[in-house]
Amino acid sequence: MLNVRASRPLLDGRSAVLFTRLGLLSVLWAALVEGNPEGLVMGLLVVPLAAWGSLVLEPPGGMRVNPLELVRLLPLCMWLALRGGLDVARRALHPRLPLSPGRLEVRSRVPRGPARLFLNSVVSFMPGTLSVEAEGDTLCLHLLDASPESRAASLTLLRQLEARVVRVFGLPPPPRGLP
Repeated sequence: MLNVRASRPLLDGRSAVLFTRLGLLSVLWAALVEGNPEGLVMGLLVVPLAAWGSLVLEPPGGMRVNPLELVRLLPLCMWLALRGGLDVARRALHPRLPLSPGRLEVRSRVPRGPARLFLNSVVSFMPGTLSVEAEGDTLCLHLLDASPESRAASLTLLRQLEARVVRVFGLPPPPRGLP
């Protein structure tokens, strides 16, 4: 006789998401308290509340994040942040280096929603660049060097970041041909 119960998954979707979040938050909590026993005991209260809150604020089934693509994006963000910090330090120490701030307004190829918000944050890792405004499909970037060469380099890097961000969120590749 076939056991119907055995063919069902052990956890339904919501329970699996809850246990995944509990696990990830537990690891994060343990790292934050550096394994301190008193902190770990407090985590017995804090972690379940945080997991419950995450389910209320972001129910399962919405936007999916590809963890592998997110991990692949992290080294690029760290590299860009390092390059940006070195560039700012170099400009501060050598005042003769060019500094011609300006704005660059571009049409984003990432759809509105969590992916666009994430892109707005990641763009600020680009050397000499800060995302200052997003209205409709337009991103407004502040550049430390608004020369034509810097503007072109910033636009190229932005398009590369857009392609990486849509992969993180499992979205189709952005359309080509937008300025």
